[in-house]
Amino acid sequence: MKKFLLGLLCGTALTTATAAAYSSDTVQAYLFPAKYVIDGQPQSLDKDYATLNYEGHAYVPARWVAESLGRLVKYDQDSRTIAIDQTSLSKKLVLDPDFLSYAAKGQIRGIEFGIDTPKETVLKQWGEPHKTGTWQVPYSAWFDYYYFFANPGERVSGIRVGGNSIPYTVDEVKKALGKPRNEGINDVENGWYLFYEAGAYQIFFNADDEHGAVRSLTLKSS
Repeated sequence: MKKFLLGLLCGTALTTATAAAYSSDTVQAYLFPAKYVIDGQPQSLDKDYATLNYEGHAYVPARWVAESLGRLVKYDQDSRTIAIDQTSLSKKLVLDPDFLSYAAKGQIRGIEFGIDTPKETVLKQWGEPHKTGTWQVPYSAWFDYYYFFANPGERVSGIRVGGNSIPYTVDEVKKALGKPRNEGINDVENGWYLFYEAGAYQIFFNADDEHGAVRSLTLKSS
């Protein structure tokens, strides 16, 4: 391969816009079964993406590569601009006494958008979510952050954080935040839960067991 280029395969919106604007221009490319190692760790290409070989160049999905590096990708259709920005969403969540102070305002420390933020504001800053779905109420997810939009006007009603963004054990949470208001067996999601209150907001930690790894954190109104 001569060199690797970030191709213009940046999600459905970009693909559609490109096809409409350049329907008369076509190229012949081939699927290229490449393997990826990012920051020393093997990564599997998502099934929705492919690597192409065109005239000796490998064209890789810009969105997938950028998000694998912990960056947000946004596409402006009017200006045909791909923006790749740094974000705190892919970083380790910080648990300390200030965490509860932020939670009392409906926020998670280090994340700019909290409870009651309009959905359109989040989309404008973070771009299209990595995935969407329904978990009792509709949600949109960016990296390990799930934003639930159940309030009138599609405002944020709850925030859930999981995955690598919250690599703590139950004992580490207690050490950082103090004794919870309540804890016990989680009959809904199995495992063990910790419950904290901060102002008008509730914080739930769901873990594997009484001293195990935390699976997720949920912040919502009381």
